[in-house]
Amino acid sequence: MSLHVAQIAHSTRLQQVSFTAKAGQFVGIIGANGAGKSSLLTAITGQLMPLHQGSVHYNERSVLHMSASERRALFGYLPQSPALHGDISVSHFLQSGLVNLPAANAGRDELTRVANLLAITGFLPRPLPHLSGGEQRRIHLARALLGDQPWLVCDEPTASLDLHHQLKVMALLRSFADNGKLVTAALHDLSLAARFCDKLVLLHEGRLMACGEPAEVLSEANLARAFAIKARWLCTEQGVALLPTLLK
Repeated sequence: MSLHVAQIAHSTRLQQVSFTAKAGQFVGIIGANGAGKSSLLTAITGQLMPLHQGSVHYNERSVLHMSASERRALFGYLPQSPALHGDISVSHFLQSGLVNLPAANAGRDELTRVANLLAITGFLPRPLPHLSGGEQRRIHLARALLGDQPWLVCDEPTASLDLHHQLKVMALLRSFADNGKLVTAALHDLSLAARFCDKLVLLHEGRLMACGEPAEVLSEANLARAFAIKARWLCTEQGVALLPTLLK
């Protein structure tokens, strides 16, 4: 199982990106605001069409030539800003996500599985709009996990989460990669990206600046150019932390 994204050119925000990934990897997409992270994820999942140039391939098949049902079977997708669904319960919201899944993955057991993964069972009877932003983010992530697809694509999965749940979600995504999924996520927290990801794709003004292992991508020169910061890293057995200083 492999991914190849090549020569993507759709807008001034996302002009050209090329990289490969494989099953069992957690790939972090990083970059400053407006660098093209969300555009890249929507291109990968076939939502940004037609591309002016380039292709996205999975197991040598073009994602852009797959049917909508084939893409649903391939991707679990968490958008940056999920659509509002009115004053419905969390349970009904999750059940609505089962509709488009294959029958084998659309039962009550699947809903129970993801509710347990995200520890949201207690939220099921509550109205979705009444939950906090962080709680809603966990609900939307649970919906993205319905179907247990082989490729999980998340746009800022830790947005609005407290520190405890940021670590829980990142550890969960890491476990999916360790068990054979391809996980691709746009991330703002570089410390979390360095700690949990196998590979980082650094975007700058819509173009690929660097791609590789975290230690290689998060170099002093790359951070200065992409984020206008000077970085000091604290490294322990438990993880890493970034202490940034503004350059301008």
